[in-house]
This record gives sequence, C-alpha cells and structure tokens, in this order.
Amino acid sequence: MIATNNRKTVFNLAMASLRANRLRNLAAICAIVLTTLLITSIFTMALSINQSMQYAQMKTAGSDFHGGFKYLTPEEAATLRKHPSIKLYDYSLSSGRLGNTEFKHDPVEVLQIDQVYADHSFIVFTEGGLPTGENEVALNTWILDKLGVQPELGKEITLQIDIGERIISQKFTLSGYYEADKELAMAGLAFVSKAFTDKNLSDIDPVQSRDSGSYVNTSNLSVMFSNSFHIESKLNKVLADTGITAPIGINWAYSSVSLAENAVNIIPYAAVIFIIMLSGYLLIYNIFYISVVRDVKFYGLLKMIGTTPRQLRRIIAIQARLLYLIALPFGLGFGYLIGRWVTPLTTSLSGEFKGSSLSSSPWIFAGAALFSFLTVWIAAHKPGRLAADIAPVEAVKFSGVQNGGVKTLRSSNHGAKLHRMAFSNLFRSKKKLSLMLSSLFLSILLFNTIFTVISSMDVNKYLSAYIHGDYMIHNKGIIQPEGERSVNETELSEELCGQLSHIDGVNSIDKVYYSLLTVPPDDIISASLKSSSNPQGIPSRVHTQLFGLDSGWYDLAEQDVLEGEFNREQFDSGDFILVTQTLTEPGAYASYYHPGDRISYPGLKQSYEVMAVLKYDAFFAATTQTYFGNGYNAFLPAAKLRQATLESGTPADILSLTLHADPAKLDETGQLLREAIRPLDALQLKSREDYRQELSDNIRIFEIIGYGLSLVIALIGLLNYINSVLTGVIARRHEFAVLESIGMTKKQLKRMLVYEGLYTVLLTALLTSTIGVLLTYGIARNIAAGMAYMEFRMMWLPFILVIPVLAVLSYLITISAYRPLARSPIVERLREME
Repeated sequence: MIATNNRKTVFNLAMASLRANRLRNLAAICAIVLTTLLITSIFTMALSINQSMQYAQMKTAGSDFHGGFKYLTPEEAATLRKHPSIKLYDYSLSSGRLGNTEFKHDPVEVLQIDQVYADHSFIVFTEGGLPTGENEVALNTWILDKLGVQPELGKEITLQIDIGERIISQKFTLSGYYEADKELAMAGLAFVSKAFTDKNLSDIDPVQSRDSGSYVNTSNLSVMFSNSFHIESKLNKVLADTGITAPIGINWAYSSVSLAENAVNIIPYAAVIFIIMLSGYLLIYNIFYISVVRDVKFYGLLKMIGTTPRQLRRIIAIQARLLYLIALPFGLGFGYLIGRWVTPLTTSLSGEFKGSSLSSSPWIFAGAALFSFLTVWIAAHKPGRLAADIAPVEAVKFSGVQNGGVKTLRSSNHGAKLHRMAFSNLFRSKKKLSLMLSSLFLSILLFNTIFTVISSMDVNKYLSAYIHGDYMIHNKGIIQPEGERSVNETELSEELCGQLSHIDGVNSIDKVYYSLLTVPPDDIISASLKSSSNPQGIPSRVHTQLFGLDSGWYDLAEQDVLEGEFNREQFDSGDFILVTQTLTEPGAYASYYHPGDRISYPGLKQSYEVMAVLKYDAFFAATTQTYFGNGYNAFLPAAKLRQATLESGTPADILSLTLHADPAKLDETGQLLREAIRPLDALQLKSREDYRQELSDNIRIFEIIGYGLSLVIALIGLLNYINSVLTGVIARRHEFAVLESIGMTKKQLKRMLVYEGLYTVLLTALLTSTIGVLLTYGIARNIAAGMAYMEFRMMWLPFILVIPVLAVLSYLITISAYRPLARSPIVERLREME
C-alpha cells in the first residue's frame, strides 16, 4: 500500500468544518473558557493560600530555611555544612539573653548573625544594619519601645547581657533597627557583632555550655536542601553520615512537611477540580457528540471517498484543539483574576495568618492548561471514534434516530397523543439524554449540598464553643506557640479580676486557672502506651494541662462526658478530677484513665479520683485550645487547684475571665472593660457579639465562594441543555417537516417539543429527589460532622424551588429554538435532506 501524506488536506477539512459550524464553535469555546476559568481560579486559590500560609508560618517560625542543627561546636558546624545534600547554610551564634528588668517577663535572646541569616529571617532594617563594632547592637522597634528609647541611629543604650557565667553591662550604640510584630519569633531577638562575641565569649567552652543548658557560644546551623520534601529524614541522614549527635529543628511552615503528615488536605481541592472537569467534560463531549451526529452524513461521504478512520478522528481532534487554543487565554486570564479576588476572602476565614500573598507561579497556568486540555481531549475522543466507526451506507441513511435493535411496532386505539410521542422521542437518543440529565443533576446536587452546609451553621453552637458569657478576657501570656515570644502572664491578676467584677453592669464572673505540668508517665500511662504500640515508644515526660474551673462552667460538663457521670457536689469537694482523652496518633484518641482510677501529681500533696472521662477538646472555650501529643487536660474546681498550687510553691495563673453582664448595659459594660485592660498587652477582650460577627463574616464568604461555584457549574449545565435542545431541533428539521406534511400543525409540534422539555425537567426532578437527596444528605452531613459549629439540618427548599425554575427555563429555551424553524417553509426543509 502506497503511503500518502494528506495531513494538509485533513487540516483543510477540519477548518472547513469549523467555518460551517459557527454556533457549535461558540458553544464549545464558552464551555472550554468556563472549564479553564474554574480550574485556573482553583489553582490560583490553592497556591496563593498555600503561599500565604507558608509566609505567615515562616515569619512565626523566624526563618525560611528548611531546618537546622542546634547547639553545635564550631568543629561540628564545619563538618555538617560540608555535607553534599546541603545547598545553602548559615550560622547564628547564641550570645546570651538580655537581663534588663524590662524583659523580666519578656525574654530576649542575643545572637550574632550575618546578612544572609537576616535576609532569610525576614529582617528588613528601617535604618542602618547589622552591627560591626564591639559596642554596636541592632534591635527592633518593640524592644526599643520596652526600653523607652526612640529609634534613632547612633542612640546610646545600656544593656545587660546574661551569658550564664556572668552578666555583661555595657553601653551600646544602635547600628540599625527594624519593625517587628511583637507576636512573631523575630520580636524577641537582639543582634551583636562578631567583635563583641570574640572579646566576651571566647573563654566559654561550647561543650560545657551545652551540658549546663545555657547554650552560650554554641552555634545553630540553618540549612537549605534542594527541595522541602522529607526535611526530617534529610536532617537525620546528614547526622548519620557525619556521625554527629545534635538536636534538629524542622521548619514546619513548609507545606510539604504538613502534606507528608496529612495528605488529606489535598482532597477538597482535588474534589472540586474533579467536579469541574466532569462538568466541563459533559458539556464539551455533548457539543462534539451532537455535532458529529448532526454531520454524520458528511463524515460518511468522506469515508466513502477514501478518508481513513484515523483521518476522521484527526479532523475532530484538530477542531477540538483549535477551539481549545482560542479559548485558553480567556479562561486562564479570567480564572486568574477571579482567583486573586476570591483568595483574600478565603484567607480571612482563618485566624492562622493575616493578609494574603497572591501567587503568580507559572505552575498555576501550566496546571490549569494541562487539566483543561485533558478535559477537552477526553471529551472529543469518543465523538471522534463515533465519526470514524460509522459505515458510509448507514451514515447516508441516518436521520437522527439511533436504532438500538429490533423495535416492536406499537398500536393504539386512541390515536397518537402528543405527550406520549414526546415521551418516546426523549428516549430515542439515550446517550444524549443521559449526558443532559447528568450535567443538570450535577449542578443541582452541588447547589443543594452547599445550601444545606451553609444552612447547617449554628450560631448558638458556634458561640457556646468559643464563649460562655457575654465577655471573655483571655490571657495570651499563659501559653504561646513554639517560637513566639512570651508576654507577661501575670497581668490577669486577682486584684484586676476584683476590679473588673465591680464594673457597672457586670453581674458575675467565672475564672479559669491554669498550670502546665511536665511529669514522668505513671504506671497507668506507661501500660497504656505499651499496649497501643506507640511507634515513638514511651516518652520520658508527659504534658498535663491542669485547669481550675469556677462553678459557672459546670453546666458544660455533661455534653462532653464519654465515661462516668458528672456530679456537681462531689466535684466541688476537691477529691475528684475530670480528665480528657489524649491524641495517641493522628485522628485517634484514647483515655489513659478511667472512672475510679486515682491520679497524683508531683508537687501536689493530694491524689484525685477520676470522676469522668471527657472528649479531648472538652470545655474548649475555657482551655488554652492547645493540645499536646500524648498529653491530656485535667479539670479541678478553681479554688482547689489554686490552693494546691499555692502550697506547692508554683501558683496557677489565671488563664481567662468570663463576665456575665446586664443585658440592658452590654455596650456600656464592654466600653468600660476595654478601657480597663487597654494598657495590658497580654490581655485580649472579646464579646459574644464579636464571635457572632465572625460567624456572619464566615457565612458570607462561604456563600460568595460556594454559590459562585454553584452558579458557574449550573451555567455549564444550562449551556449543555441549551446546546442539546438547539442542536436537537436543528438535527430533526427533516423529521418535523415530514410530520407537518402529513397533517401535524405547528402548534401541535410546538406543544410536543414543550412536553419533551417538561419530561426532561421531571426526570431531573426524579433524580434529584431520590439519588440527589441521598447524596446531599451523606455529603453535607459528613461536612457538618467535621465542623464544630454546625448542626446538620437537611434542607428541602432547593429541591422544591428548582422544579419551577427549570420548567420556566425549559419552556423559554424550547420556544426560542423552535421559532426560527417555524419560519422556514416545509418544502425547503424537505429538499435540504435530498
């Protein structure tokens, strides 16, 4: 067989087909634009949110290095940095702590660093730079404020630096200063020069310093690898290869670290992209499928004159790719703009980071273009095969009706009924019908699910989870995430609580006391960890958070009880304790203790009997809302915990103060409370109304994002339906002409088409009211169960409203499609098919 190169001819045929199908092209371009737009916006949101979280967490961690090695000698640091897997590194030398009285409750570490370290630690000097002279120092504005010094280069500052063995009191000159958020890691740092450390620290042995726990004159080596995957294993491999033993630090800000620990974070984005691709596929596939069916005689004639099946497939593929190339820039551009607009709304839902960092990574466009192309390629593949597989003789005889085997002739004594004819016509092309129903069903299902989830948000449940009274003053100084500075934990004192309780409008107050114990595991905990086959083994210390509750909190106990019973009178006696479950591994909770067990704590003279076991997050609003792996929370009456810790010499601090106010004086009381605590940095006041507003903002953002996505998916479904109706009417022009020629009136024909549309609506309603209800119930209920402030409520309103809306749209679309056909003479339509 002689091979011929007909690629140009095939391309010309594809272009001719494109020019002849302008309406089809417009529908396909709209479908591809919508699909690409949605995928691009999802990629933009995902990468921007990820970048925002990374940047915020890096600032909290204090660096963008992947990780590091702590408390090294110069020789150890020099050996480690030569490892081939380390692509970038830098040192910081621990040089003591500031001993000025202003920092008694606010520790400030003194370091010696260079400019590379500063650049990777988000330190941008407002004026000046790092010190070079022995008597120079660089500070941030927060430290200068604490010292009462105006930020001005050359300003003299007297600092006391505690280096463990002695305290160096010296006058320094300010070489540079920078702005620092007091809540972030780099706020608690001061920088001295190499000249200072050479003079004052050279006589301190880093090994002895490390053994003593002061760590002065030890180095931290921060490193970068080729990528941020498996940081911990890379750090351990460097240690194993060099034979050095040292603590490691992992920068948990990198998403690849958290992703390795919890890959389930990808699922929501993957699910949304899958739904978008499926919706886009249904529309694009339907467009090309109907186009091939309508032009089947054209493809049959091409095959008759020698066009190969492969060439026919290429004709369809070329058209799809050209339309894809036309639509791609619009989809990417509009999708990126929408993603940039939605990202700040999404990031505002989380309190983990402030603001948002908008990503312009090329992976956004590459990924969106790839997924969009896959959608188009898959959607056009089967119609291409249909065009290639059809026999020429069948194609020439094709009239738009698919014969699926031998049909039984039907007889009737009542004559032809329009509604029966319409119902039969609907199932003549089962594939077209299933595609149309699938697209409509998917858009309605998504809308119903989002509507049900948003309607399940319970304001009262949300408020009870975060606040018990009308106002809550929380002492942020009690506990901070690792890496943040410590603020003054004593600011919420007994005296201040007494003053606040006498403010006009305050009816009563409930205090929560807090004490963190780090104790060796007792026999019960050891036995429990052994039986659970904990991969980390039995820890040497277990964190126990002890909370002392005033009686106002007791009403919340019952809702969190898993084992035992809560008895208010017995609990008030001080002989009983409530304990929570512990997080044994990701997603798994268990209790070390059970009702009847006795617990004793080092330093506390009394032992306690376990009254009940609670959920791990019991009394959420009363706690630090921080949980330790293998640790647990325990609750005692406030007076008993305070007395026990006072006798031990380490009195418990007041964690929070809940105030119950007179409803008639809420605003005035709130204003007085804010004025009372304004000078105290460590105290945060939030009202019940503040939390209510937060939930309202969250619901509004959910509505914008959720209903926006639903609207676009619904638009895809509607376009699919419009396309199916329009092309169906066009493809059946000859059939309608024959029906009119044997006596059917235009009015009857129009009624038959309207009936077909209404049957489609009824079938959609049947699907959504059966399978749709079950899926909505399962999906929405699972989402609601995973969110603390949701109380699942199945909503029926969308199912009820969608039927008349679809019926009206069906009628309008059918009439619009039929009207141009009705103006065309019968004879002309009959001649078209000859």
